[in-house]
Amino acid sequence: MLADDVTDRIGDRLRIASGVTRADSAATVRRKVAGRLIELCGRLPGDVRISVLAALALHRHADHQFVQDRMTWAARQINRDHPRAAVRRMKVGFRILAEQLDDLVDDPSMRQGWHTGTLRALLRMDVDPPEVMEDRTIVASVDDLSEIEIRFSAGANGASADSPISATVVYGGEIVREDRVARSHRKFVVRLPAPLRAGDRHEYGVRFAAFPRALMRPYYVLTPLQPCTSFSVRVRFGAGSAPERIWRVDGIPPRALDDYEPADGVLAADRLGEVALDFSRLQQGLSYGVRWSTS
Repeated sequence: MLADDVTDRIGDRLRIASGVTRADSAATVRRKVAGRLIELCGRLPGDVRISVLAALALHRHADHQFVQDRMTWAARQINRDHPRAAVRRMKVGFRILAEQLDDLVDDPSMRQGWHTGTLRALLRMDVDPPEVMEDRTIVASVDDLSEIEIRFSAGANGASADSPISATVVYGGEIVREDRVARSHRKFVVRLPAPLRAGDRHEYGVRFAAFPRALMRPYYVLTPLQPCTSFSVRVRFGAGSAPERIWRVDGIPPRALDDYEPADGVLAADRLGEVALDFSRLQQGLSYGVRWSTS
């Protein structure tokens, strides 16, 4: 990352994963590649993350000119006496980074120019119809990203008509188009306040509503179809209104949601009738969130 010829050192797949173009200056290449690598390093274990960031001169406290000095610093941070310990962790981290970059390049979401970094969700079951408030941080993988697509599904028990899904962007954009994908699924096109450059992060908030509480299926989950670094969800049932049984849904196939009732892992709501969960290292195509009993 400190090399004078950094533009020539970047391989084709790293260029694609970082949104680097042939017209980019060396400074722009450094910014884009650094942004992507720092983001992916956030998924690594602590000692591996420190070693990799130091090796690549991406840690703000490891800006030494020579890599040996940076690895000596990293070794001290992970409580090791010799830089070889940090180098071993660096090699593990490089292998994981390469796998993550390959996944990004091969993932269809790269073609849409962005992916979700973090998602924080609040499901309010203490109002009717229930509302979902999502705060999402997205990361652009191309320059001049001005619009994104967001999706929401809401089925209901015994409902034969289209789901009455509504969406309102609370901050960070505006909805300019809505498409019915299926009876229980909607797609919304959101225009961003200003175009993003590759590597830029942007946060927006959106509120969803659909069926009345009596018709709602007893779960709220995220099923990522693109990379998602972290997901946190809070469900507010209200004081004295929490279901008897609440379960953590931690990476199960979507088709198993309707009858998912494990024998263990029952959660307890707090005195306000709330439960909160955090997830990381989400696998695409599996579901994460909360399910509860209906009786």
